[in-house]
Amino acid sequence: MRKKMKRSLGALLSAAMIFGLMAVPAGAAESDGAAGSQNAGSQLVSVDLWKAQGDEASMGNVATDNNQQALYNPQTNTLQVATNPVDVSGYRSAVAAAQYDTTGNGDFTDVTPLTTGTIDTGTKNDGVNHTVTYLSSFEITLPDYITKQGVEYIPLKMSVPYTPMDVVVGTGYLDARLRIDWTSAEASDLDAIIPNTEISSGEIAKVQLRDAATGISLDADTSKVNESAVMTVQHITSGADYEAAKTALADTASSFRLYRISLSVAGEISEPMGAVNVTFPFAGGDLSLYRINDNGTKTVLRGEGQASGYTILTSSLGLFAVIGGESVQASASGFTDIVGHWAEENIDEAVSRGLFNGTSATTFDPQNPMTCGMLLTVLYRIEGEPAVQGTSSYPTVQAGSWYEDAVIWAEQNGIIGDYGSAFDPVKNVTREEMATMLYRSYMLHNTPTAGSDLSGFSDAASVSGWAKDAVSWAVAAGIITGRTGTTIVPEGESTRAEVATLFCRYLDYCGE
Repeated sequence: MRKKMKRSLGALLSAAMIFGLMAVPAGAAESDGAAGSQNAGSQLVSVDLWKAQGDEASMGNVATDNNQQALYNPQTNTLQVATNPVDVSGYRSAVAAAQYDTTGNGDFTDVTPLTTGTIDTGTKNDGVNHTVTYLSSFEITLPDYITKQGVEYIPLKMSVPYTPMDVVVGTGYLDARLRIDWTSAEASDLDAIIPNTEISSGEIAKVQLRDAATGISLDADTSKVNESAVMTVQHITSGADYEAAKTALADTASSFRLYRISLSVAGEISEPMGAVNVTFPFAGGDLSLYRINDNGTKTVLRGEGQASGYTILTSSLGLFAVIGGESVQASASGFTDIVGHWAEENIDEAVSRGLFNGTSATTFDPQNPMTCGMLLTVLYRIEGEPAVQGTSSYPTVQAGSWYEDAVIWAEQNGIIGDYGSAFDPVKNVTREEMATMLYRSYMLHNTPTAGSDLSGFSDAASVSGWAKDAVSWAVAAGIITGRTGTTIVPEGESTRAEVATLFCRYLDYCGE
């Protein structure tokens, strides 16, 4: 009845949620800028643009795709950051202006421009080609709340005009954080940061790798790790590597867990092309992590303790020693945030069926909401991604967006509920909307059976008229149950856990 899904839907959804499916083609002009003073003792440190809230890359991270190191000058206590032009689904632009938080309390001031470039936007945004002057490099004075230890964040506001990023925030600024990994610092004799103004090529997607035996995971994107990369983790308990670690740690600990981590592409060893997150599934106040260097020495690695374990940001893999700590429990899919959750089994099943991926290799975020566009994309993939023609009539649907084909297919096949012109693919989907989309998708191939009487639910009267048949069918089919024993909560937003559960029930009901 339905074609098999051709590729992992989870990867597509994760990329869409986190990176906005940003692609990058070519060409920008660079102007001469102010030269920096001699930076004796300066250092290059790894940087990324992170979400303002949430432990993951910002939608604007593509603007530093080719410039993943910043220049720190200890004499002036300044950090120089470089950016490159972006192409967000064919909408070309760059960081035209930026501000940073000087106190940690929301007191923003403009960055100091160092060099600028220009980029032509093309006509996709509004039918007019605009020439944008952008900050190819800028400088900030490090605020007092920055300690220059471990991994730290500086809140930013960035203007990236004529792109979907600009649409998200109107004509204002995109909120983000500059993530600085001080453990990556390396000496540099540069006087000033040298921007790479080339627009990087290729679609940026999330890369999530996990070793089932050890629970060690790696999170990155395709700008840093090839999408076909394979991670190998060896738990080492004897041999030359173990003896080298034992010697290096002799003055630190007599007991440790030792792992060698490597990446390969087509059988050839491959190193990350930038900083990646590696999580070791251990937690505890006595936990410490060391890299065992090739010369027999050790380097302490600072990271962040999270529910999923201890996470470091590193651009080099190799031999790692974990001292202390206790193992973190994980579900069958490797997620640490769904252990004991009411939907744990359903989430594991949905992931194994390829319906969903995690928000990282070790987290699923079961309470996060699901949007209408994401739900329609799942249904579209289940249907085998039939070819679509034309455009959507909804003004909120962005041309070239990751959800565009799914919305066009759904609109043309009557899957979308009775929104009128108010349909918004990035709006969080409600329980009655979800029931309606499943019901109408089912009707493409089958005649629904009679629905259930909803009078047993105290809030049955609050089910919208256009959704009553769908909700009663979904209840009769066992796809939707009450959120409590007596309420259906039709207008309640659907979480990732609920959607995973409902899709498992739906596919079981369809005999798939």
